[in-house]
Order: sequence, then structure tokens, then C-alpha cells
Amino acid sequence: MMTFNKVASLILCCFFALAFSGCRTSLSTQYGLSDGVDAKYSPASVSLFRNLINANGRSTMAIRSMSPRAMTRLKAIVWSPDSFEPHQGETLAWIDRWLSLGERTLVYVGRDFSSTADYWSMSSEILSRNSVTQLSSLVAKEQKAVELAALDRMRAHVRSKVATPWFVFDHSPGAEERVTDLTGPWSESTDVSKSRLFIRSYPVPYDAETLATLVAELDWEPVVDTSAKVVNANAYDRKWQDSDANMLKTVKSLSQESVPEMEILLSTQNNTPLVTEIVASRWGSSRVIVLTNASMISNLALINEGNLSIAKKLIDTLPMQNIGFLTGSNDPPVRKDDFSSQQKGFEMLTMWPLNVISLHAVFLGMLVLLAAFPIFGRAKQLPSKSTREFSQHIEAAGGLLSKSQDRSYALATIAEYFRNVRKEPTSPWANLDPMNQQEPQSPFKKPTRE
Repeated sequence: MMTFNKVASLILCCFFALAFSGCRTSLSTQYGLSDGVDAKYSPASVSLFRNLINANGRSTMAIRSMSPRAMTRLKAIVWSPDSFEPHQGETLAWIDRWLSLGERTLVYVGRDFSSTADYWSMSSEILSRNSVTQLSSLVAKEQKAVELAALDRMRAHVRSKVATPWFVFDHSPGAEERVTDLTGPWSESTDVSKSRLFIRSYPVPYDAETLATLVAELDWEPVVDTSAKVVNANAYDRKWQDSDANMLKTVKSLSQESVPEMEILLSTQNNTPLVTEIVASRWGSSRVIVLTNASMISNLALINEGNLSIAKKLIDTLPMQNIGFLTGSNDPPVRKDDFSSQQKGFEMLTMWPLNVISLHAVFLGMLVLLAAFPIFGRAKQLPSKSTREFSQHIEAAGGLLSKSQDRSYALATIAEYFRNVRKEPTSPWANLDPMNQQEPQSPFKKPTRE
């Protein structure tokens, strides 16, 4: 009987082969998706986690925007932003109003992890362990380096500390570490030896010192010295951005209100949080559950028994219905109503039910075009008939004789052909007109004038 590790190795080998094949099931690098073909073939998506939720009798959906209907309908949101950038104030305000309704759960997944890079790392280990060609192992290592470089480029554009209304994400530079020990209430059901968890950035709770540091870092005004001559105006890239204004507004509001309370459900032995629960008095019975990164619920992560137990623990905390999945490199649009007042022109085609109708209409239109115009591209010329075949001359002469409607003329012409061209005066065809020795006249010739 095959062990779990052997099954996982077999799955990774199959995915590695598909990644270099030309078929449609090649490796996808989409992050945080929960539905669609790309989500199915991406190690960084969460489609398997969503399927586990559905298998536990809960209803799920993918959400694209934040509307009044979504606010009243959704009981939980799994948000996997594909960016390190601070969120917009309008988005955070919608989330805060939604949490204030009570009995709501927001699952926020940190971005500082690349499941695709981990996939190539595991592939490299398995390929080298199974004596596969060295070239395949080197290709896997190169792909891992590419994915990690892309992740580092995303981190390089944000501050070391990013403020949200619930916690501060510490993105200080440092190496990624694999978790080798666990503590906290959720650690009892999780075997760390059968887990594959990583950590680099992590959420930090708010306190007076953290708030003061953030305010001092964000609340500044540039001083322009007009006496000095600026040699290169682009030499100083420190600029006031909208994200800084949003974070400053968030931090100042927390300084005047009650700071959310944070409870660590799962952490390392050094008390670095992996899973954190945040509550606030203004939310009532609602809460925010923060996953430090996607190494616990991604498609690739759930092939490990320890990660699967964490995912099941998280599923048990979610409501039974209306769980929305949200992702994207930008914040979702916030709509003031559910219908046409925010939709203009062709944008209406992206809303229900026109989005489904439009898709089918486009497909039907393509079928109609294929049926009406089966040939596409430049028209081809048919090959011209050859004039070298003598049979064609015979057919042409026969056609002319048929048009004359004169039997005597036709017989005389054939006899003349056999006597003068074929040189066969004794042939029966040469004697078709023995009674008429004069030269036959063609009815197509114009009469000569005497």
C-alpha cells in the first residue's frame, strides 16, 4: 500500500511533467483563484480549499465586487489579495460596516509566500531523489529562483510595516523560514512533522508604541529649500502616496478608538503567529481570522496531512452558508447599489444576468459565422484547363457542328477530315457525301459578294 508521502511524490512528478508538456493542463501561476481552469492547475490557488468547504456542506461563491447585496448576503469572506500594497480606504470602510452587522467572519490571507516557488522546490527535491536527469532538476531550481525574485519585487515597493484596521503586517527584510515547531490551541491537532509551513512576514498587534511609531513614520511634510539648486529633480524618490494617506488615516482613527484584540491560535515556539483571531467591540460577534500566508490553504499545501488538519480546523469556524472568495492584485470595486446606476455602456454586460447571456450569445454568434462563412482567409484560384489535349479540340468542333443543325454539312466536314487530314480516302467516313462532290460551305461563314 502506498504511503501518503509516496502519493504526494507521484502527484508532484505528474505536475512537473505536465508543466513541460504542450497540453492544456500545463502549470498555471495564478494566485488565490477559487474557480476556473487556471485555479485547478495552479499550486498557488485555493480551489481545493473551496472544494473542501463545499464537501463539508457549506455553500460558497466567487465575489467580484462589494455591493449592498453582498453585504447582507455574505456571512464569511476568504480574502487572498495578490499584492502587498495597503488597501484603499473605501474598501476597508465597506469591510468594517460588514463586520459591524455581527456574526460575520473575514479570513485574511497574507501574501508573503509563493506556493509556485515551493512547488518548484519540491519538484527539484523529488527529481534529484528519484535519479531523474540532472537537467530537469536544474530547470526546477531555475523556476524557483524566478518565482522568488518576482515575489521580492512585489515586496520592494511597500513599506516595512503596512497598517490595516485590524493589525500591522511586518514586512521587514529577512529570510523565509520553514516552521519546525508549533504551539497554540490549534497545535494539538496538527502534526508539524507532516506539515509544510513557511513564514517571513507576520501580523503584529496594535499597542501604544506601535501606533506612535507608525504616526511618526507616516505623518510628515517635505521641507523644500529654495536656496539650494536642485541638480536632478528625480534623484529623490520619496513621495507622498495615496497609500500613505490611507494608512495614516487608519492609524489616527485607531488612536482614538478601542484597539482590536488579537488572540494567537497557532504560532511557532518563538510566538510568531501563523493563525490569529482578531475581535473588536464595535463588530459585536464578528471576527477576523488572519492567516500569515497561503502556505496553509493553497492547492499545493493541502497535499500535506498537517496543512490539511489546519484547513479543516479553519473550516469548522466558518458559517454553513454564503462564503465568498475574493482575490486580485487590486482592491475590489465598491458599488453603491446592485444594479444599473453604477454601470454604464458595455460595462452592463459584466453584471448578472447579462454576463451569462452575453457569453452564450457570443458563442452562438461564432457558430452562425462558421456556418454562414465556412471559408476564411485569402481566396484561392482554381487550376486552369490545359489546351494541349486534342480531345478538347474535338469537343469544340463537335459543339460547333451541333449548333449548325445541318446534318449534310456535318457529314461533309467529317468526310473532308478523313480525306485531307487522315489521308484515308477508302474509309467509310470519307465517302459519306458521294453524291455531293462540291466543297461544303459552313453556315457560319458570311456569304461572299460577287
